[in-house]
Formats: sequence, structure tokens, C-alpha cells
Amino acid sequence: MCRVLSHKCIRHIYITFDQDYQPKTIKAVTTAIIKLGYLLTLADTTVKVISWLPSLGKGVDDFITNQGETSFNEVYQAALPWEVWKAKSFSQFTYLTNLELNSRYLPLTAIPDSARLIAVKSPKGTGKTEFLAHIVSQAQQNGRKVLVIGHRIKLLQNLCQRFGLKYISDISNEQEINDGSFGLCIDSLHPKSQAHFDNKTWENAVIVIDEVEQVLWHCLNSTTCKNNRVAILKTFKKLLQKVLNSQGQIYIADADLSNIAVDYILALSGRPVEPFVIYNHWQATAKEADTIYNYSENTPKRLVRDLEKHIREGGKPFVCLSAQKLTSPWGTRTLEAYLSKQFPDAKILRIDSESQVQYHDETLVNYDIVLASPAIETGVSINLRGHFTSVWAIAQGVQTPESVCQALARVRENVPRYIWVASYGFNRVGNGSTSIPSLLTGGHRLTQANIRLLQQSDFESIDDIDTGFQGESLLCWAKMAVRVNAAMVNYRAYTQEILTANGHQLVEKLKATANSFQEQNCLTAAINAVQQQNYEAECQAISQACELYQREYQQLRYKLVKTRAQKLSVRKYELKLRYGVTVTPQLVQQDDQGWYKQLRLHYFLTLGRQYLASRDALIASNLIKQGQGSLFTPDFNNSQLGAIINTMEILKIPLLLEESEREFKNSDEDLRELGEIALTHRNQIKAVTGIGLSQNATPIRIIKRFLTQLGYDLRFVRVSKRMRLYKIVHPQDNRQIIFHYWLNLDQEYPGSSEL
Repeated sequence: MCRVLSHKCIRHIYITFDQDYQPKTIKAVTTAIIKLGYLLTLADTTVKVISWLPSLGKGVDDFITNQGETSFNEVYQAALPWEVWKAKSFSQFTYLTNLELNSRYLPLTAIPDSARLIAVKSPKGTGKTEFLAHIVSQAQQNGRKVLVIGHRIKLLQNLCQRFGLKYISDISNEQEINDGSFGLCIDSLHPKSQAHFDNKTWENAVIVIDEVEQVLWHCLNSTTCKNNRVAILKTFKKLLQKVLNSQGQIYIADADLSNIAVDYILALSGRPVEPFVIYNHWQATAKEADTIYNYSENTPKRLVRDLEKHIREGGKPFVCLSAQKLTSPWGTRTLEAYLSKQFPDAKILRIDSESQVQYHDETLVNYDIVLASPAIETGVSINLRGHFTSVWAIAQGVQTPESVCQALARVRENVPRYIWVASYGFNRVGNGSTSIPSLLTGGHRLTQANIRLLQQSDFESIDDIDTGFQGESLLCWAKMAVRVNAAMVNYRAYTQEILTANGHQLVEKLKATANSFQEQNCLTAAINAVQQQNYEAECQAISQACELYQREYQQLRYKLVKTRAQKLSVRKYELKLRYGVTVTPQLVQQDDQGWYKQLRLHYFLTLGRQYLASRDALIASNLIKQGQGSLFTPDFNNSQLGAIINTMEILKIPLLLEESEREFKNSDEDLRELGEIALTHRNQIKAVTGIGLSQNATPIRIIKRFLTQLGYDLRFVRVSKRMRLYKIVHPQDNRQIIFHYWLNLDQEYPGSSEL
């Protein structure tokens, strides 16, 4: 049963629906609310969803009767915006539970021998790792092989150590790989990797996938898996089937375990398997729950200022950050440099993909300040007592909200926590849609458009392409992508909702005073100075790195763990290969700012247009070869430029580039025609180019969006007859030199200018 409460002339609508324990009912009601909410948003209304625990009453009338008007007013005030509620609904877990718990720590329960797929959903810090370590120990005592699959090298190394297993890079003997137990990143789950992974050796084995939601998303969407994604997915499917068909067991665990992950594993198994579900509902009481202080400003400046004050007063903070790159003022490397200047005597540990220090409790106790990137957001339990006095987090909209909450929970001790979260995230997937049908339909249309363009270029392998590869993997990708997109729309609100749902007490920090604003401005200047100084030094180091020969580069390219010197040399080699010019600090900066993508579009829109088909065909051919005839369509679509270039040509962008002296205005006939075409097909344009256009976008605004993609600008110059006039500003970056380098490569071997 569903009710709609409205007020203020139907401008604000609150949806209440019956609360239920039955999985089928929950699914049905969720679907109904998503559809109803969508229709109401089309009517230009603000929609919120009210919910409560089923034990307090099934329907809203039952709830009011049982709990009273005051309680209803509380849940009314706590209603979630529809977009936030929808994002949350994608994380539902409604599978029937075999073992239901409300325990502070997971018991070391015996699992029935008949259970094949064991799914564990239990809150952060409730001993999932200890539970899995017990399972691994039992399996080894029984002579069964164990494979631990993850998505981050350092986390897996840490996990393997706790399980008493070797990580794959620590094994050099091929016989040991075939006969022994170990852990590996899902990136290496294919025959051509360093693991030379072979499904045939895993009969009757035990597979463990901790933090399964993130592992699967990494497998389906990460750039590090892109070149071998089809091979990885094929191997993963065969591995699951091999284990299940030979009486082996698969353990998946996650604090945020959802239907999506379990549905996907079952779909890949290809056989009817009844999962054995352990669901621990434990939640900290008000006394046990960590207090989280929330900063609601547009930047994390005040949080960093308070962090400094905390350190000066003798505090030892654990700081969770979203990035490590020196281009980020709030990344691990910039803050490390800044805090080192402020506290020269403090021992600071930076944990990210660059650092080589192990982060066990015995190591962490030696440091006053720890700065951690997303490399430590999951799979690590920091159980130190009496050392860290606080946990701080800056979430810039890069990670998923679930990952942010995971990172905040790495330190298990109950200490104050402080968090700043961006209002919205910027990591959109696909066309950015929050609807699964829309996302898949948009992707399918783009795939067909790209295939048609390949057909026009007489692409030889076009008839052999399998674009329907693993429909179950594509569906899982779409479900997870939609969840990410929906969360990014209301990033801060959704993150706060997860924290509250996990039992945390969220407290708003008081707004800044006039004096603190002045302090924050000083902080900004200091941070920017440190960031710029370190970044310039990094760019200089890359330009001065040792030159590599092609053979050395090929050896280092696929090496998962590299020294800093090796990373610098690899980056320099790739920049030289990419642009064909001397690698200077300025070139490094331009590349970091997305210069390559701008130049490639401009090149194929102009000088290199005749080689565009060859470029797309070459990349498609490589993907088909790597996938043995199969394509994972999201990767295929992301690799092709033909549809983007065609869109720009339809809008006559190349002609506009030639009119360097022209002054443009919205009333120009050709611009009005361009605007009409763009707005009529704005959904297709977004799917193809990623450019979102509002319904009332002016022609000038539309042109500017496309010119930005090429590194051009459109600037206001004057007013004439009450009309604003604009001129195209051509970039002065000597890109023509690079264009001719690419042209020479393409003339020698069409399509070879693509790195």
C-alpha cells in the first residue's frame, strides 16, 4: 500500500509506503516508488520518501496509531530526497537469511558442507576478516586450495598475511602457483597475466572475495582491467562454475552487500544455487556509536584548519583522503608536504600507491599523523588502542559514498571523527543516467552507431564481433553504474544517510566566524603554494627521468609494483611516444590537464580526418583480438571517436573553427539552426559526447561547450545593438607541431598515431 502526502499546492510531495520484511514485497514496493517518484519529478515537484522500521508499524496509519504523532513528525522531518532514496534502494539486500544475527562480532560458525555460495553481510568492524581467516584455516587443514580475490594490491598483501597465504607476486615457482593457495588482484585473473591463471587447477577449492561489491565494480569498470576485461570476465565465470560444479565453496562478504552482487554471482554460476546467507544486523548503540562532526561548507578549508589545531594540541589523527596526485590541493602528497612544514618534528606516514611502507598496527604506532588515500579504504582493520585520537576525512566526489564510509571506519577504536563531503560527485558512468533501461539503451545505440561507422570503413572483422558478450556482466555493470550515478547527484546527502543508517551520530560543526574566514584564506594560500611547488618539482623530475629503451619500457609497463624512479621513466617514455616532442615540465602539466584528449579530437576533426576510420578500426581490432572475438560494449564505446567527430561535423563545428575573425551572436541564423539540432537531439549528444545541454541552452552556450572539448574558448568582446558578440579564441600551444608528428605516423601506417 502506498500513500502520497502533499502540501503547498502539490509542490512538495512526501511518499510513504508500507514497511515489510518479505523480500518479494520489498522489491515490488521499491519498484513502485521508483516509478511514482520519477513521474512526480516530471511534474516539477520536490519528492521525498518517508520510511521507518517495520516493527514500528506496517502502514503509515499503523505507525501513527502505535507510535504517536510526535514520532511520525520525526520520520517526516527525516524523509530522504527521492534521488537519495533511489540511490539507497539500489543497495538493498532482500535474500532469505539462513543465519540471522545481532552480534557485535561474527561468531566462528560452522558452515554446512552442502552450502556452495556463502554470502556474509555484516557491519564494518564486526570481524568479517577474522571469520574469513577461520574459513581459510579450516579449508587448508582439510587439504583444499584457497584463492583470495581482491582489487587492490596492498590490501590483498595485508589480507594474505592475516590468512597465512602468499600473494601472487611472492610466488616464483610455476608449480607452486598450480598446486598452492594464494591471493591475487582480479586484474590478474586471466591466462596471460603474471599468474598464468588456469581454471583447471581449482576443483573443489574455496574462493574468498572480501569487499565483493568493490571487487566486482573494479572488475567491470576500472581502467586497469580494460585491456583484458573480456579475458578476466571469461576466466571469472569459468572459475565460479568450476568450483561450484566440483563441490567447492565461494565466500563473498561485504558490509554493504546488495542483491546486485549475489544476483551476479548466481547468474555467472549458470546453475541453480541457493545461497547460504549470514546477515548480521548489529548496530552500535548511542553510547557505542562514533560521533561524526560534519563540515557543510563548499571547501574543506575549515576542516584542515581544525585538523592543524588538533595536532598542535597533541592529537594524533588518521586522515582519509580522496586522492594522492599533486594536482589535488587536498591529496595525500600535498597535505603531507604542508603538514611537514607546519610540524617539522612530527612523524608523518603517507599511505597510497606510491608509498612502500607497510601499515600494520605495529608500524602505525610509530607515527603521529597518518594520511591515507583510497588505497586503504577497504579490507584493513586498524585495531590500535590509545594511539589515534581522531579520524578525519575529505571526500571530494571521487570515491563512491560507500567507499568513503568504509575508509572512515578503518580505525576501529571509538574516537571522534570529522568529515567534509562535496555536495555532488563528478564520477559519472556511461551517459550519467540513473535509470538502468536508459543507460543500457543509450549504450546500445552508441554501440550500433560505432559499428555502422566501422562498416563504412570496410572493417574486415565486423561480422565476427560478439557485442552480446556476457549479458549478465553488462547488466551488473549497468546496475552498479546507475547506483554510482544516483549517488553522485546527491553525494553529500547520500554519504550522510549511509553514516546515519550505520548508527553514527552526525553533528554539524558550527559555521565559521569572521576570524576563521581570514585564517582559511591564509590556509588556502599556503596549501596552494605547497601544492604548486611540489607539483612543479614532480613535473621537473619526470622531464629529467632516465630515458628508457622500448624493451625496458615493455618490461616495466606491466609490472604492478614499480619504484618511484621507474614510474617517472615510464611516464616520460609514454609522453615522448604520445606527443613526439621533448618532454618538458610544461608538457607534463598540459597532459595532466587533459590536453591529449583535446588534441586528438581536434586532430581527427581537421588534419587527421582521413585517418579516423583507421584509428577506430585498429583499436576495435585489438579489443576483439584480446577478447577472442568478444567485446564488452562499455569499453568498446569508450574507445571509439567516430561518433563524437560525426556529431561535431553535423553541428558544423569545423566550419566555425575556420572563422577566426567572425563575431558570433545568438541570433545568427546558422547558430540558431545549430541550436535547434542540438536541443532536439540533446539526449543522443550526451550519450555520445558526454556533453549535457539544458533545455533552454542558447546557441552560444552550446558552441562554447563543444569548443571547450577542443581546448578552444568563446569570449565576449562587445555589445552591438543590444546583442552580446563573441569571438573564438584559438589556443596558442603549438599543437600543429604535434599534429604533423601524428600525421607522419598515420601516413606511414594508418591509425598508428594512437598510443
